[in-house]
Amino acid sequence: MKRRVWLAIAVTATAGALSLFGWYLARYLQRSVLPYHDSFAQNDGQEWTPIGGNWEIRDGSVVNRSDEHGAKLVTGSDAWRNYELDSDLQLIGHAGDVGVTVRVRDEEPGIDSYNGYYVGLRSPDSAIVIGRADHGWLEGRPQPMDGGVQTGVWYRLRVVVVDCAIGAEATNLTTGQQSAAAFEENPCVPSGKIGLRSMATGGAWRNISVRSATYPQYRAIRDRASIVQAPVYPIREDAYDHMRESLLGSTFSPANGYREATAGASLQSTTPIASAKATGQGDRVRLRGVITLTSPLYVQDATAGIGVHLERSSLLNVGDEVELSGIVEANGTSRLFSADEVRLLADRSLVAPASITSTQAASGVFDGRLVEVRGALQSKHSDGDEVTLTLGDSEQIFRVVGQRGLSQKPFDSWEPGSELRVRGVCIVGPWRQPDGGAFTLLIKSANDVDVLSGPPWWSPRLIARYVLLLFLLIAICVYLYLHVERSKMRAILNERERLAHEMHDTLAQSFAGVGFHLQGVRNSLRSGAISMAAVLEKLDVACSIVTHTHRQASAEIAALHPNVDDGSDVLTALERSTYSMLEETAPLKLLREGTPRKLSLTARDVLFQIGREAIANVLRHSHATEITLLLHYGAKEVSLSVYDNGVGFVLQEHEEDFGIRAMRRRSQKAGAIFQIQTAPDQGTRVCVTVPYGSHSRMLRPTKPLVRTNPAPGERAPGELLRR
Repeated sequence: MKRRVWLAIAVTATAGALSLFGWYLARYLQRSVLPYHDSFAQNDGQEWTPIGGNWEIRDGSVVNRSDEHGAKLVTGSDAWRNYELDSDLQLIGHAGDVGVTVRVRDEEPGIDSYNGYYVGLRSPDSAIVIGRADHGWLEGRPQPMDGGVQTGVWYRLRVVVVDCAIGAEATNLTTGQQSAAAFEENPCVPSGKIGLRSMATGGAWRNISVRSATYPQYRAIRDRASIVQAPVYPIREDAYDHMRESLLGSTFSPANGYREATAGASLQSTTPIASAKATGQGDRVRLRGVITLTSPLYVQDATAGIGVHLERSSLLNVGDEVELSGIVEANGTSRLFSADEVRLLADRSLVAPASITSTQAASGVFDGRLVEVRGALQSKHSDGDEVTLTLGDSEQIFRVVGQRGLSQKPFDSWEPGSELRVRGVCIVGPWRQPDGGAFTLLIKSANDVDVLSGPPWWSPRLIARYVLLLFLLIAICVYLYLHVERSKMRAILNERERLAHEMHDTLAQSFAGVGFHLQGVRNSLRSGAISMAAVLEKLDVACSIVTHTHRQASAEIAALHPNVDDGSDVLTALERSTYSMLEETAPLKLLREGTPRKLSLTARDVLFQIGREAIANVLRHSHATEITLLLHYGAKEVSLSVYDNGVGFVLQEHEEDFGIRAMRRRSQKAGAIFQIQTAPDQGTRVCVTVPYGSHSRMLRPTKPLVRTNPAPGERAPGELLRR
């Protein structure tokens, strides 16, 4: 019963491990095998790796709401070579560009910190741009986009990369206007992943698909492109504006949204945010600052930060510099700025977070500002797309609240007890739940959380994991042990069955013959109708049978001993076994062919046992005057043949004899080939052929023979022996 329970546990553990492996394999294939299509419509983006930016999934699209220069999102395989990438994309913001990367390798945080190619739509010159990044930037001549590049408009970008050529085709999904560009470079990056990238603005992408491509697909785009040119401008990307204006003067202008926002009179005087928060509520002021968080909206200048409520929505990104007009309102212990007028000034570098302690954050000095705080994770909670973390150190307990991001994977990797570093906007005041907290950090996404160190080994979660792993290991070991024990038991039962049949066919019949002779002598003596000479003759026959039976039993017992071969080769072991069964010397020939090789335990056991059984059958039934043993070493297998010049027999009439069935069964279990050739008065040939590395299901306690060369005094390979 216990064995069945352990076996069930082992099977369950194995099934669970296989299921987990299958799930990871399916995820890997989804990411690395073409064709590919994104899962943003299912609110899932865990196969994508963010590098910078503020990425989230909204309404079936992946969105980056950050002015960071060179934010990237990467997926795919380094083995992708010739493929077509299709994507809908939208510019969110101003004075930047959005697009896709192809054949990406060695990606790192930074503007051009990757090796590969970028294809995108740029708003300042309303152009299609194709360039090469190798931790630097080289760009082909930009191509004008028919109808311009506008903020908030969806475009369809189709990129075909084949060998060392790239073709791009952009379509305005509102007007249907279309433009194409082509790019060639040799040598080139031969293969790589795909990615999404924005430069100095926010963007949105949807319906991303990748499929294999061929040269005719690229040629169709090239025929519509006006210029095909390799990179010829070995300068930094930020120095391209003058070149663009000279080449594309008719289209070089900021996007409409940005132009309207910045047109007009010079900026009016503004109030520092710290002063506006100190004046109290109801005062109308004008503020100027940089956006540090978009949902909810927070703005920060050199003095302080404040939450902002907009009366009408606006396409703003983290890093935008804005001018706001409105009224300061009370929001609990904090202040909230209600803005009825927003002026977008420019994009600029992102605000660097201030690295502070939890005590400094709780003091209120950094209320509304972007900060960086460390703490140990105490608990976590996920409610849809929003995640809540409880952190603490020796001084304070605080909360972290933000969006899950592209997938649940980062959230699942945060283990209680881990040391985390969190970047977010600090809000001072009690949390809305009863257990409270000294302050709250509002984060953009899971990318604002860094794991500095894992939990200590004595944490309950890790101990439970170690116990589970130990349990699975024990279950697997028990399963293997039961499997080995069952194999041993099966081998023992098979051997017992063989011995039972052999004893029945040999010893039992011999003793029965002795009994018949002795019973005949007794009956004859009782009747008095037999002479003393006849009695002695019958007793001599009985003694002869007993002697023969004793020798045969001794040979059987000796063959079962683990050291029956005494380290010798198969032919020598069979020779010794044969002469132990003979009453007198008889002709015996031993032949070897080929180059001797090492034999596995299974191969040695099969050759010896079948050879011994065949020789025993010859001695019992064939009346042969000569026996020949031939051991042949082939390229992949070894064979043993036993010849005799005896009376032979009709094979069909003896197929079910125990000896033949036992030899055939032993051969099948070892994966060997067993053959018998015989006919009346034509002798018999028994041959067994077994692979060198064969593994049998029988476990016979026979000592393996590992020597391939004869020991001193033994016969050399190829030598013919006669007795």
